[in-house]
Amino acid sequence: MKKEALTVASSAMQDIHPARILALCQTRHLARRIILFDAVGSTNAAAMAAAAAGAAGEMLFIAEEQRRGKGRKGRSWLSSKGKSLTFSLLLRPPRKEEGLTAILALAVIGALGDSAKGLAIKWPNDVFLKGKKLGGILAESRDDSVAIGLGLNVNEVAEDFPSEIAGEAISMRIAARKKFDRGLVLCRVLVEFERLYDRFQEEGFATFREEIEERLLYRGKGVVIHDGGTSLAGTMIGITNDGRLRLEVDGTERVFSSGDLTLREKPPRG
Repeated sequence: MKKEALTVASSAMQDIHPARILALCQTRHLARRIILFDAVGSTNAAAMAAAAAGAAGEMLFIAEEQRRGKGRKGRSWLSSKGKSLTFSLLLRPPRKEEGLTAILALAVIGALGDSAKGLAIKWPNDVFLKGKKLGGILAESRDDSVAIGLGLNVNEVAEDFPSEIAGEAISMRIAARKKFDRGLVLCRVLVEFERLYDRFQEEGFATFREEIEERLLYRGKGVVIHDGGTSLAGTMIGITNDGRLRLEVDGTERVFSSGDLTLREKPPRG
């Protein structure tokens, strides 16, 4: 397959430069065409705009700085220029299951497990490290296209996080006490995601269920799910074959398609 590198940048960002990524990454078909932005509003938005203009699938969009990064439910994703890893893949999958976000989270854990101990998937779309948020994933679809994006905290130090999230966020550098090569991190994630994505296309999401459940944060623990202004307490059982959350609530299993999870606080002792 012919390799292509398309660069949109005002300065040389050597560790994530497309030419370097193409040389480093041993992917067969994913990310063989790359667009690098010095600054962009959102890599997911850039990917969807490219899809609307007729771009082929499996392109990679990377941003040195993402100014209007998106999270779930309209939230923003903050990234640090030169320290975060922020990218999106444009895909045209045979099925558009929400499970794609969990598969990318599984790929992150598989790719970084040796470098970052204590990784877990926080349903539905976050990667946690030692109980704190390391990365967030967002998938958006239109027609036959899906943009799936990852924001990963790689080389941030504590002072890089705003005060309102400082106690809840972590980076690979903070956890390991050393800096990482973002290009190598990106390639490891891409190679692992390609392997899982090919399997997903052939077998569907259900075959990943046990692997994801083994890595679920809060599994078997009391949690509270918050969705649409309502909250419900239960015990996390796992996920369904299509990636929805399974909770035991008052002895009955309930299934949820969306929501935010928090660990249920233990009642104070009397």
